[in-house]
Amino acid sequence: MRAVNLLPKDAERARRTTPDPALLVGVAGLAIVLAALFSMYMSASGKVQDKKTERSDLQYEYDGIARVNPPLPVQRKVAPLESERIGAVASALSYRVPWDNILGQVALAMPSGVKLTTLTATTPVSANPLFGAIASGSASTPTFSITGWTYSQESVFLLMTRLKILPPLSNVTLISSAINSGATPVTYTFSISAQIRAPGETS
Repeated sequence: MRAVNLLPKDAERARRTTPDPALLVGVAGLAIVLAALFSMYMSASGKVQDKKTERSDLQYEYDGIARVNPPLPVQRKVAPLESERIGAVASALSYRVPWDNILGQVALAMPSGVKLTTLTATTPVSANPLFGAIASGSASTPTFSITGWTYSQESVFLLMTRLKILPPLSNVTLISSAINSGATPVTYTFSISAQIRAPGETS
């Protein structure tokens, strides 16, 4: 039996031309996404342009200042000496001896009953002619020497032992130790010398 279409022709034509709802939703979503991306692009582009404009303005102001205040002749002459001045300061610091720290450690190392009569210390002489020293090719070694008296040789030995373990001192040497037989009570005089380690030097 042959099928016969009983629907009106107008209803059939309307059914064929009605768009799919899912397709409409997809197209609308794509349009929203594209609009959001375009808005973000325009915003970022505007910020970049603002930064470029600000940079140009600052560069123009800097160039104007440089033209109004050019470097003085004395500044141009002094500029090449900057590295020499830095080297001179570094040389001075390399010869600086922290005497306050060294003397503080020596005072703590003194045994009870030991009395000092003299203390002599020499600082290194810089070989840099900028500081008025004679350039000898090397700097002198800082030295440290003390003389004093005590009531026993054991105290002298204890002082020597303590001085040898102090980090700033090296080559601690007993120069002399003698008894004062005419004193009452009997005392012993001594003389000790040492060398000062350079900053950062290890034993």
